[in-house]
Amino acid sequence: MDFETIIYEKRGPIAIITLNRVKRHNAINSVMSCELPQAWEDIKADPAIRAVVVTGAGPKALCTGIDVMDVASGSARVGKDEDRGKYRSLKFTALQNQCWKPVVTAVNGMAQAGGLHFVADSDLVICSKKATFFDSHVKVGLVAGCEPIGLIRRMAFEPVMRMAVAGLVERMNAERALELGLVSEALEPEKLLDRALELAGLIAKNAPTAVAESKKAIWESLNLGDGDAEAMGQKLIQQYAGHSDSKEAESAKRDARAPNWAEYGA
Repeated sequence: MDFETIIYEKRGPIAIITLNRVKRHNAINSVMSCELPQAWEDIKADPAIRAVVVTGAGPKALCTGIDVMDVASGSARVGKDEDRGKYRSLKFTALQNQCWKPVVTAVNGMAQAGGLHFVADSDLVICSKKATFFDSHVKVGLVAGCEPIGLIRRMAFEPVMRMAVAGLVERMNAERALELGLVSEALEPEKLLDRALELAGLIAKNAPTAVAESKKAIWESLNLGDGDAEAMGQKLIQQYAGHSDSKEAESAKRDARAPNWAEYGA
């Protein structure tokens, strides 16, 4: 698939989405907002894809949110709320598109404002030692009403609040992000993508349906109370209990070979 604002490629069981508007710091314009859902739909439909890496092109930014120049030009206007891929629909990330294949986000530079969705909604987040994280909404008179809600599920209350209400002046560096648990690793820039692909490759070796259902259980539990979350987890375990992967795991262990997992959803 060819796109204008993203680079979408597949390497074996791994899909790579690279936000590719370098001159605009990979900000999301009306074209990208339509192309991202298309890529996620393809990932969901392709049984060969077992994990995804998301990153940004160039050394300066993962994504700096909605492109204000695009908004100013009028091209970002939306008509009907149900129009898919428009700004109001927020379909940028795997989670927003209900894609349960695991995502590793490699933050190569700035993750700003709406760009924080890719961090908040990711399953694993690693970053360059030059990465920064900040929310500029209040600086330009806008409410930081979405990204902090996602971030507060990943780290403590006060750092999220400081980022939201201080605006541009509160820039979290890679070291602080690692300390707070927003990212799990901070690496030299030249090692970032290779490490993301390595992590995605490790994930891809596991039973794809079990991995996807595990991801789904964890994310959906965040919207439930403890009792309901545990009941949902038990339900998913029971649904998967009779899956062919369980017998395949036993056979592979007995035969001293790598498991031949069923395709996701099979």
